[in-house]
Amino acid sequence: MKRIIYLLLFVLVFAINSNAQVAIGTDAAPVEGAILELKSSNLGFLPTRVELTQLSRPEPLPAHVEGMVVFNTKVSETDTLQAGLYYNTGTRWMRLSVASPTTPVDASTWFYMPSIVFDVSVIGTGFTVDLYAEFIKQFKTPGPAVKSSADAPDLLFVTPKATDFYYYILDYDKDVFDNIVVTTDGKMTYDVKDKATDATFLNIVFVEK
Repeated sequence: MKRIIYLLLFVLVFAINSNAQVAIGTDAAPVEGAILELKSSNLGFLPTRVELTQLSRPEPLPAHVEGMVVFNTKVSETDTLQAGLYYNTGTRWMRLSVASPTTPVDASTWFYMPSIVFDVSVIGTGFTVDLYAEFIKQFKTPGPAVKSSADAPDLLFVTPKATDFYYYILDYDKDVFDNIVVTTDGKMTYDVKDKATDATFLNIVFVEK
């Protein structure tokens, strides 16, 4: 009897190893190119639910593993953690999120544009500045950090495309700027209706799509 059981186990293991593709919920073969396919018309996929501690730390998992996906249930105002799906880059957790007009933007996906100089010395119309190009000038190839916090990983920077961002003008000096328009690839046109003062400002935010 033991020999029969061992033989069945051997055949089962051999069958699994010989067919790397698996389909669950159907007798049909999985889609070509998929190692695993789940099929259902009334059921969903439930990933593991964990409480992450920090974006830069792997806990409660034992280590950072690139490509790992979990559903975080813990909310932390100090580390921008929110409930939702997170994937691991190999050095930190990143939230999988899509912003919409009715969805709050994840704090880890937006930033103020670096300071640049706008020439507003001449009153006129139709001035243009490429916000994305100005951003890339400063951050395309950052070198090693001179100083960093003790737990900071090595600095990595993936160059995004111009259309990878939404561009927002949060506020501006309405006595100086007028008719501001920003294209989907970050080109901003504007008019200057009066000379700038020491209090003139223009607040621009980039949001990663």
